[in-house]
Amino acid sequence: MHPKTHIKHLLQRTVPTRIPPLIVASMGRSGSTVVWDAVRHAVAQSRFPGPLKAQGLRMVSDQAWDLDKTQFAPGVVYKTHGLAQELPDRTGAKVVFLFGSATDAALSVLACRDRYGPDWIKLHFEHLRASGPFDDLATRDVLRFSDQLDGWIGKAGTRRLILHYDALWDHQDTLSDFVGVPVTLPERRARKGATAADPQTRSRFEETYAALDARIAALPACQVLE
Repeated sequence: MHPKTHIKHLLQRTVPTRIPPLIVASMGRSGSTVVWDAVRHAVAQSRFPGPLKAQGLRMVSDQAWDLDKTQFAPGVVYKTHGLAQELPDRTGAKVVFLFGSATDAALSVLACRDRYGPDWIKLHFEHLRASGPFDDLATRDVLRFSDQLDGWIGKAGTRRLILHYDALWDHQDTLSDFVGVPVTLPERRARKGATAADPQTRSRFEETYAALDARIAALPACQVLE
């Protein structure tokens, strides 16, 4: 571990706050970066107002790619794509889980391959605990979207806000109430990656993820679970 990271982790556990650890999770390419960024800025503004916000933003921002190996600190906002079963019980954390169309999420990953290259794909597949290679993306749920969805909805004993990406901007107040600080989301922009595929490619992905997308469409757009 880099010395600066070690010092940051020490400070995270020593500076007092009433805000619990906050985990922003998602099935990938479903708005987690947007929410993580908005929530960490809101927490930094609450904990370190004024000239201290720049340093405070770094201290409240973290990732938890391995949920079972992370020591969660109060008042810190973590981003993850880990599976719910990996989060230990009694961490005291609140979880915001973002989900959306499985077809759109998979097509967004396809676009990211061209935009960011194979190293990004390799890391993304590791973070999502993929059950196979990139070449399987168009033929089955290789990124385990279904496991992500079922796991976080069923994660009893942990407070969760389960929120559909398309409803995110309609539930900004719910998000703020849940995390305990006023959150301001950026202006919504079109998801370019999900809409860039040619009709034939999109049709193939829609067929692969049809059953899962039907399940997703039947879920409440926003729900708070204990």
